[in-house]
Amino acid sequence: MKRLVVGCLVLAAAAGMLFQNAAAEDKYPSKQINWYIHSSAGGGTDIFSRTVAMPLRKILGANLIISTMSGGSGARMLNYLIEQPADGYTIVTTTDSNFGAIAQGKTKAKIEDLVGIARGCYDPQSFCVSAKGKFKTIQELVEFGKANPKKVKFGVAHMAGIDHVTVHEFSKAAGFDPEIVPFTGGGEIIVALMGGTIDVGVLNPSEFLGQYEAKNILPVVFPVEKRLSDFPDVPTAKELGWDVEMATTRGVAARAGTPEPIVKKLRDSFAKAMDTKIYRNYLRDNAMGPESIQDGPTYETFMRKNYQVFDRALTELGYIKK
Repeated sequence: MKRLVVGCLVLAAAAGMLFQNAAAEDKYPSKQINWYIHSSAGGGTDIFSRTVAMPLRKILGANLIISTMSGGSGARMLNYLIEQPADGYTIVTTTDSNFGAIAQGKTKAKIEDLVGIARGCYDPQSFCVSAKGKFKTIQELVEFGKANPKKVKFGVAHMAGIDHVTVHEFSKAAGFDPEIVPFTGGGEIIVALMGGTIDVGVLNPSEFLGQYEAKNILPVVFPVEKRLSDFPDVPTAKELGWDVEMATTRGVAARAGTPEPIVKKLRDSFAKAMDTKIYRNYLRDNAMGPESIQDGPTYETFMRKNYQVFDRALTELGYIKK
């Protein structure tokens, strides 16, 4: 009889907890949501996050605070995320550098610790040359590179980042060995490109658009699936026979284990926010198309695939020892 009573009490307690959890999920969000980014104010990640947040606050009906938590390409931010309750009140902006940090073991977080909420940016990488340079097409550049190892200089923003991985993936597919020249950002790359210090700059359209319109810089290839509508005459790597797809991406994730009703509420709310005029204008103004937007499950698959690309590439480049 005593065991029966104890058993009933345990079942009642469990039922009570389930009821409380369900009630909490039904009320979500009932308090402030903290949204963390790892990069500085005014950068692409910050602008993306704050642009989405404008309509999102009204859609969710909650106070939403965006804070910067820099350090280790997002390592500190991801460590913090996995230390918080999986309740949807802590979310993060995820970028390619985060996947590289996870692959290199810079953070305690694993890719499986993240649940995808939405992707909002797909900013294609491009290889650009100076209008006054010796290369006018990507085919010329590749042929020269094959005959002259380490003679084609590629300018990238930071080593072991998205630019570096893009050059690695492309040069491996095309069969040549380039020289990598690191810079701190796109502005420095453009100056070096126009000054003849480097042969190729790895840039996003939003970075080179002004110099392209001034006819100083020419994109010669985009490593994406389809040609960009703003650059219909510039080929993709895939159509030329090199199976490479790389872009600067930004999305949003929560901690894995967050209750499904809360994940769904976040995913639905972000989808609505990214379907607003203000967000569509943001994409257009930054030379990004509607393909930038992915729903939660699709983005989660993309995150894992992108992580695998970084894991493999950074291992081949010697940044990961296995």
